Amino acid sequence: MHSQDKSVSAISLFKSDQGNATAIQILQGEKLKEHITKIPALLVCVDGKVVFEMKKG
Repeated sequence: MHSQDKSVSAISLFKSDQGNATAIQILQGEKLKEHITKIPALLVCVDGKVVFEMKKG
């Protein structure tokens, strides 16, 4: 699904009025740059390990 040549890749799986699902691939040793979202999110790690940090802890 994702290309191996990008350090971070996002592919929209579906969008609806009830929510969105996006598949995100972050290659080993890479980072998703810091960002802010007003939309509540659920992160599910399918393979590998992830360090998830929030500004408020």
